[in-house]
Amino acid sequence: MADKKVVMDSKYREKHYPRGFYAAMVKNTRGGGIALIICGLLLALIGGAILFVLAAMAFSGEDLSAALGENVFFGIVGLVFFVPGLLLIWSGIKRCRSNEEDWIRQTKEASGYPESTVRDFAGQALEDGTLVMFLGTTRTQCFLTKDYICMNNLAKIEDIEEAYLVETSYTANVNGKRVRMYSKNIRLLTKNGTELISEAKEAEVNEILDMLTDKNSAIDTDGRRMLSESEYDKRKEMFMKSRKK
Repeated sequence: MADKKVVMDSKYREKHYPRGFYAAMVKNTRGGGIALIICGLLLALIGGAILFVLAAMAFSGEDLSAALGENVFFGIVGLVFFVPGLLLIWSGIKRCRSNEEDWIRQTKEASGYPESTVRDFAGQALEDGTLVMFLGTTRTQCFLTKDYICMNNLAKIEDIEEAYLVETSYTANVNGKRVRMYSKNIRLLTKNGTELISEAKEAEVNEILDMLTDKNSAIDTDGRRMLSESEYDKRKEMFMKSRKK
């Protein structure tokens, strides 16, 4: 299994980020875009084949009324494959066309920081000593630099006001039965009114909180206790309301 934690150095930087932080993001996104296009093509071909057969039968003059229910069913099945396939193809093409400026713009919009701050983070992310973590079962990338944390969104460590370990629940199908499952998450709230979220193991959350509070002792962690989802939602609601005053 690949490492769950890496300290940035020249070897890792040259292997994974030879052309810069956002250039690597573009490369990874394009790889995912190609995968989406391939999946979309397969779905669209299956759905298109079903719809083509039905259309050919209708234009041939064949009486379809005797099996109307079956034909409607297969028509719906064809559309269920064809339409999502087209959407996947469109999404894949959009990803393949993305560039560094698109990534920088998206980070600006999500984080609320100016472009200069986003570019400063991109530079710090590749400095020796930056910690790169792969969190939880989803292996979400988390970058911890001297001034920033980035995991699905970007925040200055000095701007983080609250940081919590949160237990969330969801329902999954296990052997044909609906079972309630639980996962641990890290949730960060910043003075800009933004939120950073990632699924993570409890030990990973505590390690991140250690590093964040070492650099910003004012961060409220509620004593590191694990919050329920409802408790966190109430705290978040109060926090966001305070930002609007």
